Amino acid sequence: MFRAAFRPRMLGLLALAILFAGGCVVAGLWQWGVAQDRGSKTMGNESARPVVALNTELRPHEQFPADGSLQPVRFSGHYDAGGQVLVSGRVLHGTHGFWVVTPVVVDGTGARIAVVRGFVAEPGQAGAPGAQHVTVTGDLAPGEAPSSGDSPAGQLTTVDLPALLTRWGGSIYNGFVFLTGEQPAIHTPGVQAFPPPQPGSGGLSLVNAGYALQWWSFAAFAVFIYFRELRREAHPELRAGPAEPDNHAGRHPAIPTDESEGSHV
Repeated sequence: MFRAAFRPRMLGLLALAILFAGGCVVAGLWQWGVAQDRGSKTMGNESARPVVALNTELRPHEQFPADGSLQPVRFSGHYDAGGQVLVSGRVLHGTHGFWVVTPVVVDGTGARIAVVRGFVAEPGQAGAPGAQHVTVTGDLAPGEAPSSGDSPAGQLTTVDLPALLTRWGGSIYNGFVFLTGEQPAIHTPGVQAFPPPQPGSGGLSLVNAGYALQWWSFAAFAVFIYFRELRREAHPELRAGPAEPDNHAGRHPAIPTDESEGSHV
């Protein structure tokens, strides 16, 4: 096979395969770069969305919108301190502790929405807010998985909206909010601000990523074709078709009978 690779036909095929595969690899890398750029731009757009009124994005008991995660929203109402719960298993700056989740009774609907007001390291630090009227700004998030049932009283392991509905009664929004601002500001000693999660710094445009994979598959196919032809060049018998069966094999020439001989007399 090594000698076959240096035959003029195979050298030409090798040059063609290298040019074609190299072009496909370059095209694939370009498409991959476009996929990353477009993905990052999309993530950047996600983090720069304008603040909208809560009820234009989500109404009580409505299904959480597909594109609603981390949508900045604003609404007015008052805190219901009696419904405050702690959500365990949270971390802030390396410190393990709890989210402080307090419902706000939203003006106009009377429904409650869970607001992550902040973070505490110990349950005793979670002071309750006053009941004054407040305008809240925050980032919307969907509810989390069901909470396990082994938490102490007043605590959950997740922002479990059905469990909160059972606790609070009435109507609720199918989502919760990471607090980013209040007017007027309500300062509760011991409760630290907890920033909402940020969109990832990177992403991919799936369409362009698919194009990149397609180009790279073309490159791999060109390499496959070259080695297939090299193998055939080294083993000529592989290029020959299957031998046709000898239809005359095993036949014997006809032996004239006495009658046939007599017919020519």
